[in-house]
Parts: sequence; C-alpha cells; structure tokens
Amino acid sequence: MHEIYQKVFGVGKAIKGLDGLRAICVLFVLTDHAGLTKRSESGTLAVWVFFALSGFLIVPILFRARQRIEAGSSDASTEIVLFMRNRALRIFPVYYLTLALIFLSTVTVVAGDNVDKFYGSISWLLTYTTNIYIGFVRHDWLGPLSHLWTLSVEQQFYVLFPLLFIWLPSRFWRSSLLIFLVLLLAVSSLWVFGDELMFRVNSLSGFYAIAVGGVFGLVARQLGTVNLRFSGLAILALGVLLVLQHLYFIFGGHPNAALIIAPLLSGLLILLVTVCQNSSATQFLELPLIRGVGVVSYGFYLFHGLLLGPSGRLVAIATGMRDGTVFQIMQIVTAFILTMVVSIASFVFFEEKIMQMKKRRAAPTTVAAGSNG
Repeated sequence: MHEIYQKVFGVGKAIKGLDGLRAICVLFVLTDHAGLTKRSESGTLAVWVFFALSGFLIVPILFRARQRIEAGSSDASTEIVLFMRNRALRIFPVYYLTLALIFLSTVTVVAGDNVDKFYGSISWLLTYTTNIYIGFVRHDWLGPLSHLWTLSVEQQFYVLFPLLFIWLPSRFWRSSLLIFLVLLLAVSSLWVFGDELMFRVNSLSGFYAIAVGGVFGLVARQLGTVNLRFSGLAILALGVLLVLQHLYFIFGGHPNAALIIAPLLSGLLILLVTVCQNSSATQFLELPLIRGVGVVSYGFYLFHGLLLGPSGRLVAIATGMRDGTVFQIMQIVTAFILTMVVSIASFVFFEEKIMQMKKRRAAPTTVAAGSNG
C-alpha cells in the first residue's frame, strides 16, 4: 500500500502544480456530469483548460524534436514515429480498455437507450472521430459517452500537428503557431459559430485551444523559472477571472465567446504556475491529495462516466433519495471515491507498466550536420 501511495500521492513531477490543475478540472467535469454544476457548464470550462494544457506540454516536446533534427542528431521520420508511439502508449490502452468495459456492461447488466448510443457510435469511438459524430452526424450528445469527444480532438491534433510542423525551422515555430491558431479560430467561427454544439466539438475549435496552449508552452520554455512578488495572488486572481468570464458568457447566452477566451486565460494561468514554481498557489496545487487526483486524472476522466450512474443507484438504495442537491452531492462523493479506486488501480497496475515502454527510446538515425532531416 505504501508503494501505491508513493506512486500516486508521493513525489511530484518536474513541473509542479500542473497535476493540481488537472485535479481541479476533473472535479469540475464530475460535478457537471452529476448535474450539480450543469447550468454553469463547469465541465466545458475544464475541457478547454485541458486542451490548453495539452498544447502547453506537447508542442515544446515537438519543438525539442525539431531542434534535434536541426542539430543533426535525429531525423523527421524518427521523431514522428517516436512521438506517435509515446502518445499511443499513453492514450490508447486505457481508452480501449474503457470501451471494452462499456461493451461488457452492455452484454451483461446495462440495458436501454445508452446501449443503443454505444452501438450506434462504436465505429466513431474506435477511430477517435466521436466529435464528428456528435456534432455533424448525430447532432446531439451521447449521454455517459459524450465526454469522449475531447479525446478524439486531442488525438487528431497529435496526428496532424507533427506532420505539419516537424519540417518547419524552429525559429519560425512561435510566429507560425500564432498564425495557425488565428486561422483555426477564423475558419471555425465563419463555418459554424452560429451552432453552439458544432462550434464546440469541431476539430478546428479544439485545435485552436491546443495551439494557444502551445504558444504559452514555448514562452514558458524561454522564460524558465521566474521569481515574482505576489505570484500566488496573481495565479489565484487569474483563476478566478477564468471562471468569472466563463460564467458571464454562459449565463449571458454567449457560450461560444467563453470558448474563445478560455484558452487564452488558461494558457496564461498554466504559464504562471509553471514559471512561478515557488508560489503559494503552486504549493497548494502540490498538496498530496490534490496532486494525486491529477496524477490519475486521465483514468478518472475516462471512468467517471461509467461510475456516476451506479453511484447514484447506491445512494438511492442507501438513503431513499433520487434527486435534489443533497442527493447530487452524495452521488458526487460516492462517484469520486469509486472512480479514484478504479483510476489508481488502472494507473498503478496497467497504465504505468505500459508507460515504461516509452523509456525504450529507439536509437535516432544520425544525419549530416546542418541537414533538416
């Protein structure tokens, strides 16, 4: 048990605070899907923070790959294969495990409309195109499967972005990313801005949010660690501003505006947390319980949809309640505990063992100095 605790709640990662942000985001998603914060769409805000965080971390990885190519120590094809392999090892196994568990539940204990939704969308779920199915084919959400659309957008970005940018000289990356994200937002807005669902789930909107995070990631890489007075208060204030602007546009009837601004504020928030590693806000995000939820947040995000329904039924059996705020809170607490247990087990006994394969880096192909690969 001590070893499991150390793996999940023990020593933090190189960049402090980011797992804490992930933890807050998955809790926003959980409370939204349980109905407690559904009107405020806290889950939507969390998804856009996740997109920005993905870009913040992934784009610098590819940037370093491009620098290795320019230094002559690797080539483009090797770096693309390594990147795709590492992303696949992190994302695919537990994702397809989740789909397998859903399938088993449909042939054993689950019946009704959700089963039809699963079988009607199975080809889209398997090919990471669920966002296209939801927005442009079904024109509606998929119940407890709806949240899987975000993973489709991220995976599409992971496939397309390296193919576009790995050939670009590193000195042009930041300016090109800025142009890229403006074009993505412009095309998405001109195309489907008038349709809330289509604007939210189409790939270009998600790519915009990820690209914004990528720009901030490159800036953070250049800045390094910065000592700012009152950085903890600045991070807190920015986080509050992020939430307030979201609520303002959601309740004001302009949800798409919230989706445009959220990545910008999220990227700046992530940047401050990253460069101000000694701030009080970062120390709070590094509290073991908060950080631990973030460590297993990918599994938590995947599994919570499977466990919310059973959690509600357990609460109903135990208390006789079936709705209301108290019921929702008890359902959330129950679902949180069950999802954490499953997510920790998945992380320690399944995900982490597969991720060990990422350390087996293939020997890069040596090319002539000065070659672009």
